[in-house]
Amino acid sequence: MNLSEAYYPTSMRYMDAPVRDKAFDIFNALLDEGYDDNQAIPIAIAQAKKWAQVSRHGLNAQASGPCVHVVPHPHGWAVRRADAQKSNFVFKKMADAKTKALEIGKREQVGVVLHDEYGEVHQHIRPVGGR
Repeated sequence: MNLSEAYYPTSMRYMDAPVRDKAFDIFNALLDEGYDDNQAIPIAIAQAKKWAQVSRHGLNAQASGPCVHVVPHPHGWAVRRADAQKSNFVFKKMADAKTKALEIGKREQVGVVLHDEYGEVHQHIRPVGGR
């Protein structure tokens, strides 16, 4: 089921239209990646709200610049860039995904953002050497 202005869950009813549209995009991308509806909806809502907050207030020092994210995935945990449509790596255990993300972050001197099982940001790890 793809979400659109014609069909979306009641949990998105009171979202501002641009934020809801972003949630649709995120949700549909998660479906393409194999997430089920019940898992993708809360993740899409949480990520769209974060996108709106950043859009309104600008990036803060922790979130500025490119980052590598560890996010929930239907097959465990994925490592992906914020602007990526697909995950770079998928691991069964979060610890393995975190290790890979930290390796990439160190090599590329970018931050790492860890998410919980609902897609909410759990921790920001600044790049080694700062940026």
